[in-house]
Amino acid sequence: MTEEVTIKRWRSIKDKTPIIGIDDGGFNRLSDDFLDIPVYGVVMKGSAYVEGIIQCQIRRDDSYVTKAIRNMILKSSHKNQIQAVFLQGISIGGFGIIDINSLSNDLGIPVIVVLRKYPDFKKIHSALEKVFPGDETNWKTILQAGKPIEVQKKPLLLIQVSGIHPHDAFSLLKKCSVVGTIPEALRIAHFIGASRYRYLIENS
Repeated sequence: MTEEVTIKRWRSIKDKTPIIGIDDGGFNRLSDDFLDIPVYGVVMKGSAYVEGIIQCQIRRDDSYVTKAIRNMILKSSHKNQIQAVFLQGISIGGFGIIDINSLSNDLGIPVIVVLRKYPDFKKIHSALEKVFPGDETNWKTILQAGKPIEVQKKPLLLIQVSGIHPHDAFSLLKKCSVVGTIPEALRIAHFIGASRYRYLIENS
C-alpha cells in the first residue's frame, strides 16, 4: 500500500461517484477447457445504476493480468469518468496477481481491494510455489499490496488500497454498496461471471 502521508484526502465522497467493479468469469483448474477466462468490468455511479459493462480476456494464471485490466479500462469509453477501481481480492483467473500499485499509478485513480476474511498467506505462498516453481514475482506483488486493513468487525471487512486513504476508501465503499459490504458493481460483475461459468458447465 502507498504510504498514507503521500495520499491526498478526498474532499467529499459523493453518492454517485463513478466506479468500476472487476471480476472474472470463473474457471476449473482441473480442466484445460478453461484456459481462456473473460474478465468483466461493471461501471456504475455509486450504487445507483449501471453505466456500462466492459470485458477483456486473460489466460489462466496470467502474469499480464494487470496490463490486461489497465488496457480494458483505458480503451473503454468510460475511462474519463471512472474514479476508482474495486476488486474482490488481488488474484483473478487463478493466480493472475494484480499489481494494485502499478494499476493505480497507470490509471491515475485509486484501487480498492475488498476482502471478507484474512488471507492465508502461508497457504497462498505454498500454492504459488507449485504453480510457479522458482519464481517469486507474484509473491512479491502480493507483499507490495500491503497488509489487509480491518475496517469493520461485524461482518468482518478488510481492504487493501493504493492511491487513496483507507478512511476515504471505506467511505466510498459504503456509498457504493446496497446489500451487505460488497460494492454493487462488484456484485454484478461476480453474477455475470458466475452465470457464464454455470452455462459453460451445464452445456459442456
